[in-house]
Order: sequence, then C-alpha cells, then structure tokens
Amino acid sequence: MRRFLGVFFLLLSSLFLVSEVWALGLFEEAMAAKASGDAEKALRLFEECIAEGERVLDAFWEAGLLLVEEGKYRQAFELSERAIPVFSAHLEAHPEDHMNWFRLGYVFELRSSTGYFREWEKARTCLTRALEHAPENSFYLLHLGYVLYKMGEGKRAEEILRGILLREPLNLEVRYWLAVVLESEKRYREAEEELRFVLEHAPEDFGRLREVKKLLRKVERKG
Repeated sequence: MRRFLGVFFLLLSSLFLVSEVWALGLFEEAMAAKASGDAEKALRLFEECIAEGERVLDAFWEAGLLLVEEGKYRQAFELSERAIPVFSAHLEAHPEDHMNWFRLGYVFELRSSTGYFREWEKARTCLTRALEHAPENSFYLLHLGYVLYKMGEGKRAEEILRGILLREPLNLEVRYWLAVVLESEKRYREAEEELRFVLEHAPEDFGRLREVKKLLRKVERKG
C-alpha cells in the first residue's frame, strides 16, 4: 500500500509538471529555447508567435537580436523588413510606448551600421520620440549620442554623453563612447583621459576592454 501511494504521488507530481509545461505560451517556450542555446528552435517558435499574433513585437525583437548574435545578417535584414511596418503601426496607435520607439530606433541604427542603409535620421527620430516619454533614460540617451556621432554631429553627441555622466560618473560604456567622439574631433588628450578612467575602474569582464586598449594606443600615438 505504501509503495502504491508513493507511485501515485509520483504520477500526480508528473502531471502537475506536464500541465505547467503546457501552460507555457509560445513566447515563453521560445525564450526558454533561446536561453538553452537552441537557436533554431527559438527562431521557429518566434515565427509561430508572429504568425499566431502572440506577443508579436517581442517576438520580432528577440528573433532579430538572436539572428544578429548568430551572425545571420541577411535573415536579420529580411526580418527587419517585416518588423518595421508592424512596429510603425503599433506606435501610431500607441505613441507613448517609449520602449518600442527605442526598439524601432535600434533597428534603424543596426541597419545603418551595416553601411548599406542611410537610416540614421530615422533612428534619431525614433530615439527622440522615446526620450519624450522617458527623458532621463541613460540607455536611450547613449544610443542617441551614438547616432548623432555617426551623423557627424559630434558636439551634440558630446553634450548628451556628458549629461549622462553628470548623473552616472561610473558609466564606463558612456565614457568609452565619449572617448570615441573626442578622438573623432582630434581631441586626443581628452580622449586619453576618458580611456584611462575606464581602464582604472573597469572590472575584468567589462566587454569593451580590448576596444578601449586599442583606442588608447591610437590616441597616444596621435596625441
């Protein structure tokens, strides 16, 4: 009898586990596949989300990021062609949605960074709209600064990046991009100061250490 009860409760527990799996939506399944490293499954499930209307914007966003991470740039471009009108229609109906203004701006930013598109102005417009509803979002501001730098508006980019540093002096990503802007304006000593600050304060796992050291060698030669 005791053995029977043990088997019964084991079966009951497994049924609850199965029901929890069934309860997962397509998007959650896709994210779980992405987290496990199964990119093929994740992309297939994200496509199912889009087809079935489940968290469509999130699915486009996550699928696009995954394709870029996987180095599948042609597929990422094709996905972006489908995603842009969907995001645009959503934002026309929900102009206060700053997160998706940022996402759309980032799509234009990435497309422009390939060199095949000149959509920096579109990126700036979207990021500006995002900041209308989240004016102190440092992440949005950083991307706007980067876009302005790529558009040749170094002075304005510098103002934005320094504005972030007034609130977040240890934001090393911002300091790196400020150094990039300063180097582009041939202000090598100032760029060197920013880069040395980054090296002094960066943890070992800071993702831009190699780029920081490379740029530092460059400004040292020129300065």
